[in-house]
Amino acid sequence: MSSPAPRRPSVLVFATGGTIGMRRTDSGLAPDPEFPEILEDLVARICLPLGVEARVNHLSPAIDSANADADTAPKIARAVRARVRTQRPRGVVITHGTDTLAYTAARLAFELGDLGVPVVVTGSQLAHGEADTDAIGNLTLAIRAAVKAAPGSPAAIAFGGELLPAVRATKHDSIALAAFRAELPLAPGGIGVPPAPAGSADAAPPAPARVLAFRFVPAVTADDLRASAGGRPHGLVLECYGSGNGPMARPGMLGTLRELCAALPVVAVTQCATGGVDLGRYAVGRELAAAGAIDGGDMTLEAAMGKLGFLVDRGHDRAEIRDLMLQNLVGERTVAAA
Repeated sequence: MSSPAPRRPSVLVFATGGTIGMRRTDSGLAPDPEFPEILEDLVARICLPLGVEARVNHLSPAIDSANADADTAPKIARAVRARVRTQRPRGVVITHGTDTLAYTAARLAFELGDLGVPVVVTGSQLAHGEADTDAIGNLTLAIRAAVKAAPGSPAAIAFGGELLPAVRATKHDSIALAAFRAELPLAPGGIGVPPAPAGSADAAPPAPARVLAFRFVPAVTADDLRASAGGRPHGLVLECYGSGNGPMARPGMLGTLRELCAALPVVAVTQCATGGVDLGRYAVGRELAAAGAIDGGDMTLEAAMGKLGFLVDRGHDRAEIRDLMLQNLVGERTVAAA
């Protein structure tokens, strides 16, 4: 008796919304009700020459990425993890709107860092039915990358003909088809996603952590910084000047920063595209560190926010959060050799 033919590898395409699934209307771009069927057909045509089966799922309800909130990326991660557990795909492709794609992709790099299946996030600047749309090219690149990457490969963004590390990418152009870039390569030597704290996996999931960003500008005051925490966020990322400087001589600024660092984790990153912070370089940077700010190294804003939210949501205590923010988990930051 002949044995059954081996099952072909599959790719899971998880659609969450965004421009890729829209069409033009008299009121502007809006979700295309026919997109689920269109996506099924499009994915099948891409997968056929690759010899893989397609499995298409949709986030319900779909989201406009401009309306993404603190639970968007964790919700996507939970859904993907459940489907990977039952469907066992060779790779995962997630379609997402471009406005917040870099934020979601960075968070997913941590959420799904131990998934063992390649994860690629994509979307498009133009709707799927537009002339010269980039939707088909981006989706094709994403599917090819997801099924050909080695198991355990870091999460990536497929866009504009490039494959970018999710924890290094940012959206830099609102119009061009090559909308994303990664100024720094994936940092080597990541130690992987740490185990969740004991007991946290059995606890009911709390409300998702809200991590906000605050950008230093010349006109800022201590009251502005204090107001940034008025809505009681669970973490704060400071976008600092240069290598980690801020207006510490401004009246009340240092005291306000101390108060915030005592109440919640505060991470310092640079406003510059490359380089990173070094809180020991200048005296004002040392004041930031002495107040309790965590050195964010060369992490992007998106990676710092995603990582901090992930660690808070997992139930790590303040000491563990500080220690893990200083480490390279999935390629998000360069760590100086000891």
